[in-house]
This record gives sequence, structure tokens and C-alpha cells, in this order.
Amino acid sequence: MQVRTLAALAAGVLLAGCGNAVTAAPMPPASRAVPGEVEVRITIARGHVTPPPGRVRVGRGRPVAITVTSDVSDELRVHGHDLNAPLPAGRPVTVRFTPVLSGLLPVETREHRLTLTRLAVG
Repeated sequence: MQVRTLAALAAGVLLAGCGNAVTAAPMPPASRAVPGEVEVRITIARGHVTPPPGRVRVGRGRPVAITVTSDVSDELRVHGHDLNAPLPAGRPVTVRFTPVLSGLLPVETREHRLTLTRLAVG
């Protein structure tokens, strides 16, 4: 149990170093919700993404929470902000950040190369 806690803490410290307010830990997403936050919930099962990948419009500077639950372990990536988070099988992971860049930001898995969504920030 201590190893998991240390791994989650280390992941959070590494992610926090990117300059954005980031939380990446397997915890219920509602436990740290921010008022006005855009919430995106995604499930990966048997290689299929639900809801199907599309675009989520987000105002620049508006907080975003992306919660992903996958049936296989992988790594969650948010391009454009260089955010990465471990994605353990069967456990929801929430990444919270505030986009500072405008444009289309892909959200993907690293190992299985699945596109989860695209954030249209403007």
C-alpha cells in the first residue's frame, strides 16, 4: 500500500513541475472539483473509447478536469501542455489543469496510442 501511495505522490510532484496546476491521482473526481471547471469523463474498454473521440470546447484559462478509466494500464497524455499521468487498469485517474495555450490539444494514451478527445481551447 505504501508503494502505491509513494508512486501516486511522485507522479503528482513530477506533473506539478510543468507549471500548471495539475492533479493526477486515482481518486474520485468530485473530491476536488473547482467551480466552473469543465469536466470530461472517458472510459476505455477493449480498445474502444467512450464517448467516441471528438472535440471539447474550453475557454483559455478555464479549469479542466479529465477523468479516464481504462481496463488496461497505460499513460494519459495531454499534448500542448506536456501533461502525463500513469493510467492504472481499473482505477479512474483525474488530470486537472488550466489551459494557457489556444488551439487543438489532443488527449491520448501513450502505449496503446488511442485518441481520447481533443480540447479546442480558445
